Amino acid sequence: MAIEWDHITQPRFDRIVEALVHRLYGEDTEVEVMNGRGGDGGIDIKVTLDGRVKIYQLKYFPEGFPGSYQGRRAGIKRSFKKALEHDPDDWVLVVPCALTPSERAFVMGLGGGVERPRIRVLDRAWLDDKLALHADLEASFVRDDLREAARDYGAELAFLAGGTDDIDQRVGALGRRIDRLDLHWSIDVAYRNGAVVKTLRPKHPRAHQVSPIYFTVRGHLKDADPGLTEAVRRVVGFGTAEELVFPASVIQELSVHGPEWLQIDGESTEVRMSRLSPAPGEGQKVELVFLDSSGSVRSVHEGTVRALGKGQLGSSLDLAFRGARITICHADDASVPTTVNCAIDLTGLSCGDALQALDTYGYVMEGSVFRLRLNGQEMAAGTFPGAAFSRDDHERHARLRLTVEDLHVVQQHARHYFAVPSELRPADRMLLRIARLLIDGHCVANPFLASLTMELNGEDSPVLHALLTGVGAANRALLPDFAIPFGDRELPLGTVHIYHPRVLATDGAQALQALAAGHAEGHKVTLRPADGEPYRFYLDRPGDTTDLSTLTPTPLGIPGPSSGTSGPPDSSPST
Repeated sequence: MAIEWDHITQPRFDRIVEALVHRLYGEDTEVEVMNGRGGDGGIDIKVTLDGRVKIYQLKYFPEGFPGSYQGRRAGIKRSFKKALEHDPDDWVLVVPCALTPSERAFVMGLGGGVERPRIRVLDRAWLDDKLALHADLEASFVRDDLREAARDYGAELAFLAGGTDDIDQRVGALGRRIDRLDLHWSIDVAYRNGAVVKTLRPKHPRAHQVSPIYFTVRGHLKDADPGLTEAVRRVVGFGTAEELVFPASVIQELSVHGPEWLQIDGESTEVRMSRLSPAPGEGQKVELVFLDSSGSVRSVHEGTVRALGKGQLGSSLDLAFRGARITICHADDASVPTTVNCAIDLTGLSCGDALQALDTYGYVMEGSVFRLRLNGQEMAAGTFPGAAFSRDDHERHARLRLTVEDLHVVQQHARHYFAVPSELRPADRMLLRIARLLIDGHCVANPFLASLTMELNGEDSPVLHALLTGVGAANRALLPDFAIPFGDRELPLGTVHIYHPRVLATDGAQALQALAAGHAEGHKVTLRPADGEPYRFYLDRPGDTTDLSTLTPTPLGIPGPSSGTSGPPDSSPST
């Protein structure tokens, strides 16, 4: 059923066109619908895209605007002139009729032959064509006509004439009927993007034991995502609490064995297995105790259970700690190796909490001996299969831990505390390392300082003469309030000494001339290291009598480039 353009009102026509225009443009386009027809300055809808402005003028003239309708033509002309005040690139007239050649010529002639703005007319044929592409819009507006018919036949509820209240009644009635189908199971139904989604829900924790339901899925798993086969093994084999999705493209056949009322057509169906909420054991307290080779406690980490699972091959433990998650899959068959998946996410953590998470990951990676307590009772004990972690895993962990340790020391020294950032630029990482070494009392070469500027006081000296003539001399400076930039922050370190054993003036000749002429005061000289080695930094130490000539820069010792700080990737070792 199409929209009857001859039998609607101007406001309804405006609503239809406004809704349609919103569908025509993407998120990068600004669409403004103006209020106040006739007094809006010649704009009904303004669209801005890439700097171009398009103005839509809506005129509800179902009979058109032939020459005999001079008032309508005059109104169109007034709207066009008003729109010109906004300097549009395009001006579009939208009408719900089929234009005659005379009417179209009138509109196209409004511009007087100029190229800008470009003039267009969108008529009934265009409206019908675009609404056909957006059937839900047309159906929504046609619904208003059907509403009257529904009232005539007393079918307001069936037609949802009462809006959301009627939806509540209809869906509630359907849900109560579904709940009466079975004592142990029910189905939750949702309508999403044109598809009916059915979710099988147990009515009590033992529904799968009292009234088991079996799914048989046959498909092309090898042709699907490589991780799907492993996910099936974890979920079906060990009952891990994760969502398992079989796309319709990989399913050849789906059969369900259970109550007689449960009939599922597997054709073009996506199967999605979700974790129970709450999952079995979820929220119970757990303690993970790491032991050394002598059996002494190295550390104790408190966390919670995310899920306790059971599958065809064995059982699973999904444990959550501050910034860390450990999943253990233990097979019933002793010959099948136990697998451990450990992952960390430092996003939003303080340095202290992040270091604890890194400890957890490190101990698992090392293959530490452990004891696991659930609600105060020992649940499991053994040794993590650390040998299965790769060399790359160890290197990533070492880089990440050093980064967080450096940040922790610098934060404490600067008394500026914030969460561990998810990403670090290489320059920020290097500056952070420099700051940590300075705080620890080391002398550090600063590659970011290529030169110093010195202002002369007008007096000559042997040292100054050596600098300006190219012989070179030692140079020392003091920065009383030094701070390192870190992201959008500055972290104060205190007084820093700058030193280099031999620097040269790059513009020494001009300075020598100024000294000879007696007007060198205020003259600026740029000093650069003679051998290309960066300036050396060290923090001020009260009573320090260090011989500057013996200061040797400490290497930064950053074990490889790394910009991320969220954590090592998931690792799944086996033993």
